[in-house]
Amino acid sequence: QVSQLQSQPWWKIQLFVWEPVLFGTWDGVFTSCMINIFGVVLFLRTGWLVGNTGILLGIFLVSIVILVALVTVLSGIGVCERCSIGSGGVYSMISTVLGGKVGGTVGLLYVFGQCVAGAMYITGFAESISAILHLQSTWAVRGISLAVLLALLGINLAGVKWIIRLQLLLLLLLAVSTLDFVIGSFTHLDPGKTRMGSGARIS
Repeated sequence: QVSQLQSQPWWKIQLFVWEPVLFGTWDGVFTSCMINIFGVVLFLRTGWLVGNTGILLGIFLVSIVILVALVTVLSGIGVCERCSIGSGGVYSMISTVLGGKVGGTVGLLYVFGQCVAGAMYITGFAESISAILHLQSTWAVRGISLAVLLALLGINLAGVKWIIRLQLLLLLLLAVSTLDFVIGSFTHLDPGKTRMGSGARIS
């Protein structure tokens, strides 16, 4: 089987994967979950949330989100333990419990939610890059978003192996960003003695 894979072209191995590609807990599960949890909303809207609602109400809202996610995760774990789950991911699990029709409907809603979340992540990244480069045009944000979307499409077409490799790099960058976010939260700067805003250079 290894010799057959080596004799095939690279593009056919990567784009037309007929054999199941298996990954471990670290590279297949942990990295994907952490990247999904620590998204652009956490970095760009956490301060806005606390500033507009206050610390207590902000903690309350975050607690509600954690409760909803915890109930969903525990329900999924219970279904996986009691039922035989095949290929298909979320759709397979939902259709096992609720049936094919309801599972298909919920699966479509799940896919739509993932598309909306991806659009939010790309837009947030493009807005941040535009602010750093001092590009005030709306078309600049749209252009950066389109470039990022095409880059992500290319990575997905390259194969699952490249997605996992990129996730490991993104997890490292995410850890550095989270550390910087936490340290910056406990750092007090006098606005009268510092420069406000962000940019690629300090002048």
